[in-house]
Amino acid sequence: MIRTILAALAVIAVTATAQARDERFAGAWNGELDVGAAQLRLELRIEESADGYTGVMVSVDQGGAQIPASQLNFDGDGIEVIMSAMGARYAAVLEDGALVGTFHQGGAEFPLVMARGSVEAAGPELAPGEREVIVEAGVRLAGTLRLPEGDGPHPAVLMLNGSGSQDRDMTIGRHRVFAVLAEAYAQAGIASLRLDDRGMGGSDATPASGPRELGADAGAALAFLRAQDGIDGQCVGISGHSEGGIIAFLTPADSQPDFILMLAGQAGTLEETLLEQGEVINRAMGAGDDVVEATRARQLAMLEALRSAAPGETVQAVEAAFVGQGLPANVAAQQAQIWGQPYVQAAAFLDPAEPLAGFAGPVTAIFAANDLQVLAEANAGRVEAARDGLPTRVVTLEGTNHLFQTSETGLPNEYATAPHAMAPEALERIAAEAAHLVAGCSR
Repeated sequence: MIRTILAALAVIAVTATAQARDERFAGAWNGELDVGAAQLRLELRIEESADGYTGVMVSVDQGGAQIPASQLNFDGDGIEVIMSAMGARYAAVLEDGALVGTFHQGGAEFPLVMARGSVEAAGPELAPGEREVIVEAGVRLAGTLRLPEGDGPHPAVLMLNGSGSQDRDMTIGRHRVFAVLAEAYAQAGIASLRLDDRGMGGSDATPASGPRELGADAGAALAFLRAQDGIDGQCVGISGHSEGGIIAFLTPADSQPDFILMLAGQAGTLEETLLEQGEVINRAMGAGDDVVEATRARQLAMLEALRSAAPGETVQAVEAAFVGQGLPANVAAQQAQIWGQPYVQAAAFLDPAEPLAGFAGPVTAIFAANDLQVLAEANAGRVEAARDGLPTRVVTLEGTNHLFQTSETGLPNEYATAPHAMAPEALERIAAEAAHLVAGCSR
Protein backbone atom coordinates (compact mmCIF):
# COMPACT_ATOMS: atom_id res chain seq x y z
CA MET A 1 0.00 0.00 0.00
CA ILE A 2 3.01 2.30 0.05
CA ARG A 3 4.02 4.41 -2.89
CA THR A 4 7.41 2.85 -3.68
CA ILE A 5 7.11 -0.90 -3.13
CA LEU A 6 8.10 -3.39 -5.79
CA ALA A 7 4.55 -4.74 -6.15
CA ALA A 8 3.75 -1.34 -7.62
CA LEU A 9 7.08 -1.04 -9.46
CA ALA A 10 6.02 1.52 -12.00
CA VAL A 11 9.32 3.04 -12.94
CA ILE A 12 12.78 3.22 -11.59
CA ALA A 13 14.95 6.13 -12.48
CA VAL A 14 18.50 6.61 -11.34
CA THR A 15 20.99 9.43 -11.34
CA ALA A 16 24.52 8.97 -10.07
CA THR A 17 28.14 9.87 -10.55
CA ALA A 18 30.40 7.01 -11.50
CA GLN A 19 33.72 6.33 -9.83
CA ALA A 20 35.30 5.26 -13.15
CA ARG A 21 34.72 5.72 -16.85
CA ASP A 22 33.86 2.99 -19.34
CA GLU A 23 32.36 4.16 -22.61
CA ARG A 24 31.24 0.62 -23.50
CA PHE A 25 28.25 1.11 -21.19
CA ALA A 26 27.22 4.53 -22.49
CA GLY A 27 24.02 4.83 -24.49
CA ALA A 28 20.58 3.22 -24.31
CA TRP A 29 19.70 -0.32 -23.26
CA ASN A 30 16.34 -2.05 -23.09
CA GLY A 31 14.87 -5.22 -21.63
CA GLU A 32 11.81 -6.72 -19.98
CA LEU A 33 11.56 -7.30 -16.23
CA ASP A 34 9.22 -10.12 -15.19
CA VAL A 35 8.03 -9.41 -11.62
CA GLY A 36 5.33 -12.07 -11.67
CA ALA A 37 2.35 -9.73 -11.51
CA ALA A 38 3.55 -7.83 -14.58
CA GLN A 39 6.13 -7.79 -17.34
CA LEU A 40 7.65 -4.34 -17.56
CA ARG A 41 9.66 -3.02 -20.50
CA LEU A 42 12.61 -1.07 -19.10
CA GLU A 43 15.06 1.28 -20.74
CA LEU A 44 18.40 2.16 -19.17
CA ARG A 45 20.09 5.29 -20.50
CA ILE A 46 23.69 6.00 -19.51
CA GLU A 47 25.21 9.35 -20.50
CA GLU A 48 28.71 10.67 -19.98
CA SER A 49 29.15 13.95 -18.10
CA ALA A 50 32.13 15.97 -16.96
CA ASP A 51 32.16 14.13 -13.63
CA GLY A 52 31.54 10.61 -14.86
CA TYR A 53 28.25 9.12 -15.96
CA THR A 54 24.59 9.66 -15.22
CA GLY A 55 21.91 7.08 -15.81
CA VAL A 56 18.16 6.77 -15.91
CA MET A 57 16.10 3.60 -16.13
CA VAL A 58 12.53 4.05 -17.36
CA SER A 59 9.66 1.59 -17.23
CA VAL A 60 8.17 2.17 -20.67
CA ASP A 61 4.81 0.62 -19.84
CA GLN A 62 4.21 2.75 -16.76
CA GLY A 63 5.73 6.19 -17.26
CA GLY A 64 8.96 7.57 -15.74
CA ALA A 65 9.93 8.27 -12.12
CA GLN A 66 13.23 9.72 -10.94
CA ILE A 67 14.87 8.16 -7.90
CA PRO A 68 18.51 9.04 -7.17
CA ALA A 69 21.03 6.21 -7.08
CA SER A 70 23.64 6.15 -4.39
CA GLN A 71 26.25 4.65 -6.75
CA LEU A 72 26.85 3.76 -10.38
CA ASN A 73 29.89 1.45 -10.48
CA PHE A 74 31.93 -0.15 -13.26
CA ASP A 75 34.30 -3.08 -12.71
CA GLY A 76 35.80 -4.69 -15.78
CA ASP A 77 32.89 -6.06 -17.80
CA GLY A 78 30.46 -5.44 -14.96
CA ILE A 79 28.11 -2.58 -14.05
CA GLU A 80 26.23 -2.03 -10.80
CA VAL A 81 23.45 0.52 -10.38
CA ILE A 82 22.54 1.01 -6.71
CA MET A 83 19.21 2.69 -5.86
CA SER A 84 19.23 3.18 -2.09
CA ALA A 85 15.93 5.05 -2.01
CA MET A 86 14.22 1.91 -3.29
CA GLY A 87 16.47 -0.56 -1.52
CA ALA A 88 17.30 -1.90 -4.98
CA ARG A 89 20.21 -2.53 -7.33
CA TYR A 90 20.84 -3.84 -10.81
CA ALA A 91 24.06 -5.79 -11.36
CA ALA A 92 25.00 -6.97 -14.85
CA VAL A 93 27.88 -8.14 -16.99
CA LEU A 94 28.54 -7.15 -20.59
CA GLU A 95 28.27 -10.32 -22.67
CA ASP A 96 28.14 -10.42 -26.48
CA GLY A 97 26.93 -6.83 -26.66
CA ALA A 98 24.15 -7.23 -24.03
CA LEU A 99 23.84 -6.56 -20.30
CA VAL A 100 23.11 -9.88 -18.60
CA GLY A 101 22.22 -9.43 -14.96
CA THR A 102 19.83 -9.42 -12.04
CA PHE A 103 17.56 -6.84 -10.48
CA HIS A 104 17.57 -7.08 -6.66
CA GLN A 105 15.07 -5.61 -4.21
CA GLY A 106 13.94 -6.54 -0.72
CA GLY A 107 15.58 -9.95 -0.84
CA ALA A 108 13.95 -10.80 -4.18
CA GLU A 109 15.90 -11.31 -7.40
CA PHE A 110 14.65 -10.96 -10.99
CA PRO A 111 16.71 -11.78 -14.10
CA LEU A 112 17.07 -8.80 -16.42
CA VAL A 113 18.82 -8.91 -19.78
CA MET A 114 19.14 -5.61 -21.65
CA ALA A 115 20.02 -5.21 -25.34
CA ARG A 116 21.37 -2.15 -27.09
CA GLY A 117 18.85 0.44 -28.20
CA SER A 118 15.88 2.47 -27.05
CA VAL A 119 12.28 1.40 -26.74
CA GLU A 120 10.01 3.53 -28.85
CA ALA A 121 7.38 4.63 -26.37
CA ALA A 122 4.21 6.21 -27.61
CA GLY A 123 2.71 9.10 -25.69
CA PRO A 124 -0.52 8.66 -23.75
CA GLU A 125 -3.22 7.12 -25.91
CA LEU A 126 -6.09 9.54 -26.51
CA ALA A 127 -9.63 8.34 -27.18
CA PRO A 128 -12.30 10.48 -28.88
CA GLY A 129 -13.27 13.28 -26.50
CA GLU A 130 -9.89 13.27 -24.73
CA ARG A 131 -7.22 15.96 -24.59
CA GLU A 132 -3.94 16.51 -22.78
CA VAL A 133 -3.97 18.99 -19.90
CA ILE A 134 -1.56 20.40 -17.33
CA VAL A 135 -2.59 21.16 -13.74
CA GLU A 136 -0.43 23.60 -11.78
CA ALA A 137 -0.61 22.48 -8.16
CA GLY A 138 2.67 23.85 -6.84
CA VAL A 139 4.02 20.96 -8.89
CA ARG A 140 3.21 20.37 -12.55
CA LEU A 141 0.75 17.49 -13.03
CA ALA A 142 0.07 16.16 -16.53
CA GLY A 143 -3.11 14.35 -17.38
CA THR A 144 -6.02 13.56 -19.67
CA LEU A 145 -9.41 15.26 -19.62
CA ARG A 146 -12.20 13.09 -21.04
CA LEU A 147 -15.51 14.67 -22.06
CA PRO A 148 -18.68 12.73 -22.91
CA GLU A 149 -20.54 13.31 -26.14
CA GLY A 150 -22.80 16.36 -26.26
CA ASP A 151 -22.41 20.02 -25.49
CA GLY A 152 -22.65 19.81 -21.72
CA PRO A 153 -22.04 21.21 -19.25
CA HIS A 154 -21.16 17.79 -17.88
CA PRO A 155 -20.75 16.57 -14.30
CA ALA A 156 -17.20 15.36 -13.69
CA VAL A 157 -14.95 13.26 -11.50
CA LEU A 158 -11.29 13.57 -10.63
CA MET A 159 -9.78 10.07 -10.69
CA LEU A 160 -7.22 9.31 -7.97
CA ASN A 161 -5.21 6.09 -8.03
CA GLY A 162 -3.75 4.12 -5.16
CA SER A 163 -0.30 3.56 -3.70
CA GLY A 164 2.78 3.06 -5.80
CA SER A 165 3.89 5.55 -8.43
CA GLN A 166 1.47 5.14 -11.31
CA ASP A 167 0.69 6.80 -14.61
CA ARG A 168 -2.62 8.46 -15.42
CA ASP A 169 -4.06 5.22 -16.83
CA MET A 170 -3.07 3.16 -13.75
CA THR A 171 -1.35 0.81 -16.17
CA ILE A 172 -0.88 -2.74 -14.86
CA GLY A 173 1.01 -4.85 -17.39
CA ARG A 174 -0.90 -4.21 -20.60
CA HIS A 175 -4.11 -3.18 -18.81
CA ARG A 176 -4.97 0.56 -18.83
CA VAL A 177 -7.34 0.41 -15.86
CA PHE A 178 -8.24 4.11 -15.52
CA ALA A 179 -8.56 4.58 -19.29
CA VAL A 180 -11.24 1.86 -19.29
CA LEU A 181 -12.95 3.39 -16.27
CA ALA A 182 -12.91 6.85 -17.89
CA GLU A 183 -14.69 5.36 -20.90
CA ALA A 184 -17.37 3.90 -18.61
CA TYR A 185 -17.87 7.28 -16.96
CA ALA A 186 -18.12 8.97 -20.38
CA GLN A 187 -20.77 6.49 -21.46
CA ALA A 188 -22.71 7.48 -18.34
CA GLY A 189 -22.43 11.18 -19.31
CA ILE A 190 -19.70 11.99 -16.77
CA ALA A 191 -16.46 13.77 -17.64
CA SER A 192 -13.24 12.73 -15.97
CA LEU A 193 -9.71 13.93 -15.27
CA ARG A 194 -6.92 11.44 -14.64
CA LEU A 195 -3.35 12.47 -13.80
CA ASP A 196 0.17 11.09 -13.85
CA ASP A 197 1.46 10.75 -10.29
CA ARG A 198 4.31 12.99 -9.22
CA GLY A 199 7.39 11.73 -11.00
CA MET A 200 5.43 9.80 -13.61
CA GLY A 201 4.88 10.57 -17.29
CA GLY A 202 4.64 14.33 -17.77
CA SER A 203 4.34 15.27 -14.09
CA ASP A 204 7.09 16.84 -11.99
CA ALA A 205 9.23 14.46 -9.98
CA THR A 206 9.04 16.34 -6.66
CA PRO A 207 8.12 13.68 -4.06
CA ALA A 208 5.17 14.24 -1.74
CA SER A 209 5.91 14.48 1.97
CA GLY A 210 2.75 12.60 2.90
CA PRO A 211 -0.89 11.87 2.06
CA ARG A 212 -2.06 15.36 2.99
CA GLU A 213 0.22 16.89 0.37
CA LEU A 214 -1.41 14.63 -2.22
CA GLY A 215 -4.75 15.87 -0.88
CA ALA A 216 -3.63 19.40 -1.70
CA ASP A 217 -2.73 18.25 -5.22
CA ALA A 218 -6.24 16.82 -5.54
CA GLY A 219 -7.74 20.12 -4.38
CA ALA A 220 -5.83 22.02 -7.08
CA ALA A 221 -6.95 19.47 -9.69
CA LEU A 222 -10.59 19.89 -8.58
CA ALA A 223 -10.34 23.66 -8.99
CA PHE A 224 -8.83 23.17 -12.45
CA LEU A 225 -11.57 20.74 -13.44
CA ARG A 226 -14.37 23.03 -12.29
CA ALA A 227 -12.99 25.84 -14.50
CA GLN A 228 -12.90 23.84 -17.76
CA ASP A 229 -15.26 24.55 -20.64
CA GLY A 230 -18.01 21.94 -20.84
CA ILE A 231 -17.83 21.09 -17.13
CA ASP A 232 -20.64 21.71 -14.64
CA GLY A 233 -18.63 23.35 -11.87
CA GLN A 234 -21.43 22.67 -9.39
CA CYS A 235 -21.16 18.88 -9.77
CA VAL A 236 -17.53 17.75 -9.58
CA GLY A 237 -16.58 14.81 -7.39
CA ILE A 238 -13.68 12.45 -6.77
CA SER A 239 -13.42 8.82 -7.79
CA GLY A 240 -10.61 7.44 -5.62
CA HIS A 241 -9.17 3.93 -5.81
CA SER A 242 -7.38 2.25 -2.89
CA GLU A 243 -5.22 4.90 -1.14
CA GLY A 244 -6.84 7.41 -3.49
CA GLY A 245 -10.07 6.62 -1.67
CA ILE A 246 -8.78 8.30 1.48
CA ILE A 247 -6.75 11.00 -0.33
CA ALA A 248 -10.16 12.14 -1.65
CA PHE A 249 -11.09 13.21 1.90
CA LEU A 250 -7.86 15.19 2.43
CA THR A 251 -8.55 18.08 0.04
CA PRO A 252 -8.26 21.59 1.54
CA ALA A 253 -11.40 23.17 3.00
CA ASP A 254 -11.63 25.70 0.16
CA SER A 255 -11.54 23.05 -2.60
CA GLN A 256 -13.60 20.04 -1.65
CA PRO A 257 -15.53 17.69 -3.96
CA ASP A 258 -19.32 17.69 -4.27
CA PHE A 259 -19.32 13.90 -3.74
CA ILE A 260 -16.86 11.04 -3.28
CA LEU A 261 -16.90 7.58 -4.87
CA MET A 262 -14.49 5.25 -3.03
CA LEU A 263 -13.33 2.23 -5.02
CA ALA A 264 -11.70 -0.38 -2.78
CA GLY A 265 -10.86 2.60 -0.61
CA GLN A 266 -8.38 2.30 2.25
CA ALA A 267 -10.43 3.17 5.33
CA GLY A 268 -8.10 1.69 7.95
CA THR A 269 -4.85 2.99 9.40
CA LEU A 270 -1.57 1.95 7.82
CA GLU A 271 -1.11 -0.54 10.67
CA GLU A 272 -4.53 -2.09 10.19
CA THR A 273 -4.10 -2.28 6.43
CA LEU A 274 -0.62 -3.83 6.49
CA LEU A 275 -1.47 -6.39 9.17
CA GLU A 276 -4.68 -7.46 7.44
CA GLN A 277 -3.25 -7.75 3.95
CA GLY A 278 -0.08 -9.41 5.22
CA GLU A 279 -2.03 -12.22 6.84
CA VAL A 280 -4.56 -12.86 4.07
CA ILE A 281 -2.00 -12.73 1.25
CA ASN A 282 0.35 -15.06 3.11
CA ARG A 283 -2.44 -17.53 3.78
CA ALA A 284 -3.72 -17.31 0.20
CA MET A 285 -0.20 -18.26 -0.91
CA GLY A 286 -0.24 -21.29 1.39
CA ALA A 287 1.92 -19.95 4.23
CA GLY A 288 1.52 -21.38 7.71
CA ASP A 289 1.08 -19.73 11.11
CA ASP A 290 4.85 -19.32 11.56
CA VAL A 291 5.20 -17.19 8.42
CA VAL A 292 2.08 -15.18 9.27
CA GLU A 293 3.33 -14.43 12.78
CA ALA A 294 6.85 -13.57 11.60
CA THR A 295 5.45 -11.15 9.01
CA ARG A 296 3.20 -9.56 11.62
CA ALA A 297 6.10 -9.13 14.06
CA ARG A 298 8.26 -7.43 11.40
CA GLN A 299 5.40 -5.12 10.41
CA LEU A 300 4.72 -4.10 14.00
CA ALA A 301 8.40 -3.49 14.70
CA MET A 302 8.71 -1.35 11.57
CA LEU A 303 5.60 0.68 12.44
CA GLU A 304 6.81 1.30 15.97
CA ALA A 305 10.17 2.48 14.62
CA LEU A 306 8.37 4.87 12.28
CA ARG A 307 6.32 6.34 15.10
CA SER A 308 9.17 6.70 17.58
CA ALA A 309 12.12 7.66 15.37
CA ALA A 310 13.77 11.02 15.94
CA PRO A 311 13.78 13.46 13.00
CA GLY A 312 16.36 12.45 10.43
CA GLU A 313 16.86 9.00 11.96
CA THR A 314 13.89 7.13 10.51
CA VAL A 315 15.80 4.94 8.06
CA GLN A 316 18.29 3.89 10.73
CA ALA A 317 15.49 3.12 13.21
CA VAL A 318 13.57 1.01 10.71
CA GLU A 319 16.74 -0.84 9.69
CA ALA A 320 17.48 -1.65 13.33
CA ALA A 321 13.91 -2.88 13.81
CA PHE A 322 14.22 -5.25 10.84
CA VAL A 323 17.59 -6.55 12.03
CA GLY A 324 16.01 -7.14 15.44
CA GLN A 325 13.40 -9.27 13.72
CA GLY A 326 16.05 -11.50 12.18
CA LEU A 327 16.34 -10.06 8.67
CA PRO A 328 19.86 -10.27 7.18
CA ALA A 329 21.67 -6.95 7.38
CA ASN A 330 21.65 -6.33 3.62
CA VAL A 331 17.92 -7.07 3.33
CA ALA A 332 17.15 -4.94 6.39
CA ALA A 333 19.07 -2.03 4.85
CA GLN A 334 17.16 -2.39 1.57
CA GLN A 335 13.78 -2.57 3.28
CA ALA A 336 14.61 0.40 5.51
CA GLN A 337 15.23 2.57 2.46
CA ILE A 338 11.69 1.76 1.29
CA TRP A 339 9.74 1.88 4.55
CA GLY A 340 11.76 4.65 6.17
CA GLN A 341 10.72 7.31 3.68
CA PRO A 342 9.00 10.50 4.95
CA TYR A 343 5.83 9.62 3.03
CA VAL A 344 5.49 6.30 4.86
CA GLN A 345 6.13 7.92 8.23
CA ALA A 346 3.40 10.50 7.58
CA ALA A 347 1.02 7.76 6.46
CA ALA A 348 1.68 5.84 9.67
CA PHE A 349 0.27 8.73 11.72
CA LEU A 350 -2.88 9.17 9.61
CA ASP A 351 -6.19 7.83 10.95
CA PRO A 352 -8.71 7.84 8.07
CA ALA A 353 -11.67 7.90 10.47
CA GLU A 354 -11.23 11.63 11.08
CA PRO A 355 -11.33 12.82 7.44
CA LEU A 356 -14.07 10.29 6.66
CA ALA A 357 -16.22 11.86 9.36
CA GLY A 358 -15.27 15.40 8.38
CA PHE A 359 -16.76 15.35 4.89
CA ALA A 360 -20.45 16.26 4.92
CA GLY A 361 -21.24 15.47 1.28
CA PRO A 362 -22.52 12.18 -0.13
CA VAL A 363 -20.20 9.17 -0.27
CA THR A 364 -20.54 5.82 -1.99
CA ALA A 365 -17.96 3.17 -1.11
CA ILE A 366 -17.63 0.14 -3.38
CA PHE A 367 -15.54 -2.82 -2.24
CA ALA A 368 -14.47 -6.06 -3.93
CA ALA A 369 -15.27 -9.32 -2.17
CA ASN A 370 -12.00 -11.02 -3.24
CA ASP A 371 -9.78 -8.04 -2.43
CA LEU A 372 -6.70 -9.12 -0.46
CA GLN A 373 -5.20 -5.63 -0.23
CA VAL A 374 -8.17 -3.67 1.15
CA LEU A 375 -10.40 -6.21 2.87
CA ALA A 376 -14.02 -5.59 1.95
CA GLU A 377 -15.79 -6.44 5.21
CA ALA A 378 -13.34 -4.70 7.53
CA ASN A 379 -13.14 -1.51 5.49
CA ALA A 380 -16.86 -1.36 4.79
CA GLY A 381 -17.40 -1.47 8.55
CA ARG A 382 -14.91 1.34 9.09
CA VAL A 383 -16.62 3.55 6.51
CA GLU A 384 -20.04 2.95 8.06
CA ALA A 385 -18.75 3.64 11.58
CA ALA A 386 -16.88 6.82 10.67
CA ARG A 387 -19.74 8.15 8.53
CA ASP A 388 -22.53 7.41 11.00
CA GLY A 389 -25.34 9.89 10.37
CA LEU A 390 -23.83 11.19 7.11
CA PRO A 391 -25.09 10.39 3.57
CA THR A 392 -23.28 7.14 2.83
CA ARG A 393 -23.86 4.08 0.66
CA VAL A 394 -21.72 0.91 0.85
CA VAL A 395 -21.67 -1.75 -1.89
CA THR A 396 -19.63 -4.97 -2.22
CA LEU A 397 -19.11 -6.60 -5.62
CA GLU A 398 -18.75 -10.38 -5.50
CA GLY A 399 -16.12 -12.28 -7.46
CA THR A 400 -13.79 -9.32 -8.03
CA ASN A 401 -10.30 -8.41 -6.82
CA HIS A 402 -8.66 -5.13 -5.77
CA LEU A 403 -8.85 -3.83 -9.37
CA PHE A 404 -12.46 -5.03 -9.77
CA GLN A 405 -11.35 -7.70 -12.21
CA THR A 406 -13.02 -11.11 -12.34
CA SER A 407 -11.02 -13.03 -9.78
CA GLU A 408 -10.36 -16.52 -8.46
CA THR A 409 -7.92 -15.89 -5.60
CA GLY A 410 -7.59 -12.12 -5.29
CA LEU A 411 -3.78 -12.42 -5.30
CA PRO A 412 -1.89 -9.57 -7.00
CA ASN A 413 -0.45 -11.96 -9.59
CA GLU A 414 -3.91 -12.03 -11.18
CA TYR A 415 -3.85 -8.32 -12.02
CA ALA A 416 -1.72 -8.32 -15.17
CA THR A 417 -3.09 -11.61 -16.54
CA ALA A 418 -6.82 -10.94 -16.05
CA PRO A 419 -8.86 -11.03 -19.28
CA HIS A 420 -10.14 -7.48 -18.72
CA ALA A 421 -8.65 -4.33 -17.20
CA MET A 422 -11.87 -4.26 -15.13
CA ALA A 423 -14.75 -6.71 -15.22
CA PRO A 424 -17.56 -5.44 -17.51
CA GLU A 425 -20.14 -6.02 -14.76
CA ALA A 426 -18.03 -4.03 -12.30
CA LEU A 427 -17.61 -1.16 -14.75
CA GLU A 428 -21.36 -1.03 -15.29
CA ARG A 429 -22.08 -0.96 -11.55
CA ILE A 430 -19.41 1.64 -10.79
CA ALA A 431 -20.68 3.93 -13.56
CA ALA A 432 -24.25 3.50 -12.29
CA GLU A 433 -23.22 4.42 -8.74
CA ALA A 434 -21.38 7.49 -10.08
CA ALA A 435 -24.51 8.51 -12.00
CA HIS A 436 -26.54 8.15 -8.80
CA LEU A 437 -24.17 10.53 -7.00
CA VAL A 438 -24.31 12.96 -9.92
CA ALA A 439 -28.12 12.93 -9.82
CA GLY A 440 -27.89 14.19 -6.25
CA CYS A 441 -26.16 17.39 -7.39
CA SER A 442 -29.42 18.76 -8.80
CA ARG A 443 -31.59 17.96 -5.80
